[in-house]
Amino acid sequence: MDKQQFATLAIGIKSAYPASKILEDNASMDFWYMMLRDISYETAENAVMEHICTNIFPPNIAEIRKLCMERLKAPVLSFDEAWGVVQRAISTYGWYHPQQAFETMDELTLSVVKNLGWSRLCQSENPTADRANFREAYEAKAMALQNNIQLPEFVAKQKALLQEKYIPAIEEKEAPKIEQVEPVHDVRETLTEEELARRAKMFEEARRRILGGEAE
Repeated sequence: MDKQQFATLAIGIKSAYPASKILEDNASMDFWYMMLRDISYETAENAVMEHICTNIFPPNIAEIRKLCMERLKAPVLSFDEAWGVVQRAISTYGWYHPQQAFETMDELTLSVVKNLGWSRLCQSENPTADRANFREAYEAKAMALQNNIQLPEFVAKQKALLQEKYIPAIEEKEAPKIEQVEPVHDVRETLTEEELARRAKMFEEARRRILGGEAE
């Protein structure tokens, strides 16, 4: 969408909501155009028309982009729909034929299934817990995917760069080196028989004194 086409779109929004101060200055016009220019005029016009026909309040950028993406991207399945796909795959293919089962799933559903473990899901005896775990993981990923779909390309790229810059990577740490300890030698190995006998006698005398006896 070029700037002239966006100006036409802005006129339509202003005329539909005359009491609103939306897009009232050049700075607002320039910013809105920057955030919407990656969308074709035909798509944006149709999305704005839908909003005008169904909402009494003027649209914001997020609402317009969401409506546009509904026209450009395949909709994300709801949790119930995705779980239904998984259940049918389990029933039809089981854990013996994972590849055929995976081919029936969209990328988002498949990523969650792989994280939870296909074999474990197939052999589980607690479907209620499996459903709850799947729902938690799926809805979190679906929300993130939906948000990313709505981003202009330049915003998505900048987001990735910022994450790479500010989110620290997990550093690989070397295992601590174990210091080599010199073996401890038994001092008795270096004593003569005479020295060993003298030490034995001293030990015996000390033992007798402790026990109250008299040394010889």
